[in-house]
Order: sequence, then structure tokens, then C-alpha cells
Amino acid sequence: MRRREKAFHWSLERGDLLPLLLMLPALLLVVFTMVIPLGYGLFLSLFNFNMGAMDLGRDFVGLGNYARMFGDAVAMKSIWNTVKFSLGAIAGDMLLGTLAAVMLFQLTRREAAFARPIVTMPLLISPIIISLMWRYIYDPQGILYYFLGKAGVTTATFPGLTGESTALLSIIIAHWWQVVPFYIIVLTAGLVSIPQELYEAAYVDGAGGLRAFRTITLPLLTKIYMVVLFISGVDTIKIFDLIYGLTGGGPNNSTISISIYAFNQAFSNVQMGYAMALSVLAMAVAFALFGIPFTSFSGKRR
Repeated sequence: MRRREKAFHWSLERGDLLPLLLMLPALLLVVFTMVIPLGYGLFLSLFNFNMGAMDLGRDFVGLGNYARMFGDAVAMKSIWNTVKFSLGAIAGDMLLGTLAAVMLFQLTRREAAFARPIVTMPLLISPIIISLMWRYIYDPQGILYYFLGKAGVTTATFPGLTGESTALLSIIIAHWWQVVPFYIIVLTAGLVSIPQELYEAAYVDGAGGLRAFRTITLPLLTKIYMVVLFISGVDTIKIFDLIYGLTGGGPNNSTISISIYAFNQAFSNVQMGYAMALSVLAMAVAFALFGIPFTSFSGKRR
């Protein structure tokens, strides 16, 4: 007994317990806000559970909710729409964000101090407000079709949010307007961290701007690209507010996402168990598309 007491006091004197005590509040926060809700969601996905059913034991279906998804045409369409939205949104975010960050980086300090706050302003606006703004922009009598009409483009050739073939693209464009400023901020920070001597040496060797960007900028920004790709990828997989505010998943489910379909199943059809299964599927898709590449990249860089 005395040996245990001595070992405990010796551990306290060395400060071995201090890191654990300092991490305990954050650990408890993660457990109660992430681990327990996730476990409860997985638990509910195994039941045919609705809002009025309190006795879960009578409606246990096992993996029935997951099997049901493969026979649900709308669920499969929501998965495909979510993947298309995610890939299209991220491709545009990375391309436009990189171009804008490089262009702003070439400005003088005074010009950049004026331009960057204006460019990053969409980040301060709520996504649901942005959806309302773009609904007015895409209105057939709105400003967008006024200028498109000058170029001979009408609602018949580009129906925007009202056409099944163009609605998802229209939402992606609104997403670009909202999220590209985030890429600009992060990539600008990365550009600032690159030593200018590398560019000077490349220009002395006869490299042009495009070659310097390809051989210096891109390789040194790889880690930043991977982190931003992971964050944006998960965010686009769980997209809800922007699509819900613009189209609600229509027309004819052409823009419905997994999150919106799960929301409809939970609160319109009161199928909470099926909604939880759809949410688990969204998490699995996000991990497959972005989690595995990110962890693989992180493992290779060590």
C-alpha cells in the first residue's frame, strides 16, 4: 500500500498527470458532443423507429434500413447528386481560389489591403441568406437574365434553378461565390510562407511565371491543398442549407442531397431510423472520398 502511495505521489511530483488533467475537459466535450451522439445515431439506424415509438425493441430491423437504401431510387439519386455536387464544387473552389490568390498576391500592399476584405466578404454571410440572394439572382426577371439576355441567352437555353439539367450547376456556382474566399485566405497564407529567393533563382535560370508556379508554388502548397480539400470535401458532402434554400431538392429531385433526403425522412415521414441510416451513409461517403486519401497522404509524408 505504501509503495502505491509513493508511486502516486512520485507521479504527481513529476507532473505525469498534468497533461491528462489538461486534456480532460476537451476529451469530455468530444465524448458528449460527438462520440455519444454518433453512437446513438448508429443505434437508431438499426431500428424501424419513428417519432412516436418509444419501445425500440419491437421494431429491430438490423441492417434492414441500409438494405432498403439500395432499393430506394431517390436515395440512390441523392447519393449521386451529392457526389456530383462535391466534386464540381471542390474543383471550382480550388481552381478559382488558386487563381484569385495568385492574382491578389501580385498586388501592392495598399492594393491588397483594399481588395482582400472585399473579396472575402461572402464568408461573413450565412449560407441560408446566400441562398435567398441567389434565388433573386436566378429569377427570370432578375439581374442575371438581364445580362444573359443581352448575349442572347434566355430561360429556354439556360433555365437555371427551374431546369433539371442546370439546377445543380446553378447551385454549384452559388457555392463557388460563397466558399472561394476561404480558399483565397488559406492559399494566400501559404504563398506568403514561400521564400521569395526560390522564385528569384528560378527567374535567373530562365523560368517563366507558369513554370515557376508549377515547379515551386504547387509542390510547396501540397500540404495546404490536402488540408483544405479534406475540410471542403466533408463540408460539401453534408451540404444542406444552400440547396434547401435554393431548390429544396427539386425540380424532380434533381438537386436532392443525402442530408436533405435524410431530413425529409426524419421530419416529414417520421422515419428516424431510416434517416439515421442515410446519415451514416453520408459519413461513409465522406470518409471514402476524402478521409482515406487524406490519411494516406498524411502517412506518406511522415
